[in-house]
Amino acid sequence: MNDSTMTEQIIQTKQVYMQLSIEHWLKYEVFTWQWWIGIACVVIPLFVWWKLVDKQRILEISVFGLLINVSTSFLDVLGSESLLWNYTIRILPQTPLLFPVDFILLPIFHMLIYQRYKTWKQFLFASTIVALALAFVVEPLAVYIKQYQLISWQFIYSFPIYILISILSKLVTNKMLSRQEEAL
Repeated sequence: MNDSTMTEQIIQTKQVYMQLSIEHWLKYEVFTWQWWIGIACVVIPLFVWWKLVDKQRILEISVFGLLINVSTSFLDVLGSESLLWNYTIRILPQTPLLFPVDFILLPIFHMLIYQRYKTWKQFLFASTIVALALAFVVEPLAVYIKQYQLISWQFIYSFPIYILISILSKLVTNKMLSRQEEAL
């Protein structure tokens, strides 16, 4: 099989996947109670974050949150495309990831921690508590309510990843802040 033939097969497979994905979303996902939970997980945390965020540090905190978002989205796409897990309820039919979690919940949880705990010791402790809650409460709950399906993944794997993402995002944000201060 040559390159163009294989590329054409990939495109055809993606077209079938897209059609099935939209059909499944329309028949079994949109407007279910799980779908509405996903919508609530977008709207409510954004409102709460806007009320709680330190407006004087909003750019710094948002950069940290964006780093969390980029990291979790990248890993989520990698994991779901590698068939480590699957999302059975999606806000939009063409998103292979759990939009409310990667784009809203995880960044907001972490931004509030970043804003509140300025020392590394406090930040690491709070990040560890959030990682425990995410890996061993939120993820199992998502499986229980059938929004998330484990294929070749276990909750314990998520725990250190959550902590690592938080640490790396703080390191990069701190480095960017120090470079900015040096430039002034």
